[in-house]
Amino acid sequence: MASFALDLLEQSGVIWDEKLSERAGLFQATYMASPGLRIAGGTDEIMANIIAERVLGMPQDIRVDKGIPFSEVPTASG
Repeated sequence: MASFALDLLEQSGVIWDEKLSERAGLFQATYMASPGLRIAGGTDEIMANIIAERVLGMPQDIRVDKGIPFSEVPTASG
């Protein structure tokens, strides 16, 4: 939505001058913050796992790295 609003505002959409308007920069700030806001509460997959495990009582996902120190977790490169 913020991207669409900036497109509608054209060149005036890039102005961030509070002297011109109290709301100047609102769409820019929203547009720039949207990726962070998207993941702020956790990704959809994490939220789905939490709901499945805690609310529905389903078993946890199988983790082959459980109980292994992070430094010893196998990676694709080695």
